[in-house]
Amino acid sequence: MKLTLAMHTITPAGASSLDADRLVELVAVVELTQRAEDVEGFLALFDPEAVWVTGGGRRLIGLDTIAAFARSVLPGGMAGGSVRYEVDHIRFITPDVALTGVRQEYLTAKGEPLTPRQLGLPTYLWRRGAGGDWSMVAGQNTRVPQEGPFGPEDIAALHAIVRDVQEGFNANDAELMTAHFASDALVVNALGKVHRGRDEIVESSRAGLAAGFLREATAYYRLGDIVPLTDDVVTATKDAWPTEEAARAGGHPEMRALYVFVRREGRWLIARRSNTLVPAAS
Repeated sequence: MKLTLAMHTITPAGASSLDADRLVELVAVVELTQRAEDVEGFLALFDPEAVWVTGGGRRLIGLDTIAAFARSVLPGGMAGGSVRYEVDHIRFITPDVALTGVRQEYLTAKGEPLTPRQLGLPTYLWRRGAGGDWSMVAGQNTRVPQEGPFGPEDIAALHAIVRDVQEGFNANDAELMTAHFASDALVVNALGKVHRGRDEIVESSRAGLAAGFLREATAYYRLGDIVPLTDDVVTATKDAWPTEEAARAGGHPEMRALYVFVRREGRWLIARRSNTLVPAAS
């Protein structure tokens, strides 16, 4: 069985794809055994000396202790519900020791998100045994705090995102400039060209900053008109001047942008941005 997953990263770049695929399969077994309340199938994944930290913060050392805990909580633990796992990152520490970073969400029995959403970011450490297969030597179930109402901390986070966009532009650093875009983001640039997805947005930013007038240009951004549509979706405008001095002098901005921010798993991201050039004042 293979887990249905979003794109995950693998490091180092030359790591075995077969091993990576096997680790994804094993995370799928974690999901399957949890959904099925299959205690013995779940325990079969562990090394005899494994260490497990529960979502409630209990550290369990050794398979016997993990087994006692699983047998006490797993039967009935998924009554009326389900769960989904997605591998986010695989890191081969050595060819025989690997870490998998996972995104976890508890769901209704129909597979729909709960209200409020219940998310986790488990991390599993695996070791290859003498037989060639992998077993879990350590696991940490980390819950993502529930997202609360939109407030001052969220406003500060949005301003910080726009500062990173500004600093990335001024330093010709495409990675910093695009670090906060969602994977499925969409950008309409000032010339009307549409870029879909973070990868395309990053590539376009690299090309734009590498040559032409953008390489020598500078910008100063000011975020405003922040309006939460929900606790997790916010619109805002951004005015742009060539320098901070030009903005403070009261000059008209050279460009305005409309942003749509979304909060996903506790982090604000840019989901949409549309840039519009402002005609020079007559």
